Amino acid sequence: MILWPVALLLVNSLWSGISDNAAPYEINDYDHAIEERTVSLGGVFGQERSMPSTFEFEFEALTSDGGSIGWEIIDKQGQIVAQWSGELGDETPNWNGELMPGTYVVKTNTDPGIITEQTLYIQPFASYSIEGHVLLSSMLILFAFGETIVRKKGGEYFAKKKENAPKSPVQAPFSKTRAGMPEDDLALLEDSPWRAPKGL
Repeated sequence: MILWPVALLLVNSLWSGISDNAAPYEINDYDHAIEERTVSLGGVFGQERSMPSTFEFEFEALTSDGGSIGWEIIDKQGQIVAQWSGELGDETPNWNGELMPGTYVVKTNTDPGIITEQTLYIQPFASYSIEGHVLLSSMLILFAFGETIVRKKGGEYFAKKKENAPKSPVQAPFSKTRAGMPEDDLALLEDSPWRAPKGL
């Protein structure tokens, strides 16, 4: 029984690692020209539940030391979900929020000669973190009780079956044989080809 709490801890630790995992969507990078990107986010198991999201971005100048920079995340209705703007050299803090499943457009606005690296991270299973812990723990507990009951009932069944099984007679490993076989000896004497001569 001491192994079941260990298994419970292990299963929940694995689920924590899965739910905290983030899927990256590369929007722009330094090796390509800045473009508007369309990102499609699917719901987990078809459910419409918001997902924790992080938008990381950095800007770098190629030909100048200054300029305007900024970005917007726009949903399919054209509403601005998140945005940021500033000047080159300003601190660029990551954006943290939640996005519903759907289609989004990431629009980047910069002056000429500025490149950017932008990545959107989505945690699709984080919204189901509590439900996952409850479900996996419940399944493990039910399995533990079921395994214990089956093992106990199975032991009782086989013990009862063994008691009711008919006992076979004990046979001696060796049996005593008679010394000599006189009836066979007589038959051999009568059938012997060596007979006494006639007239004797």
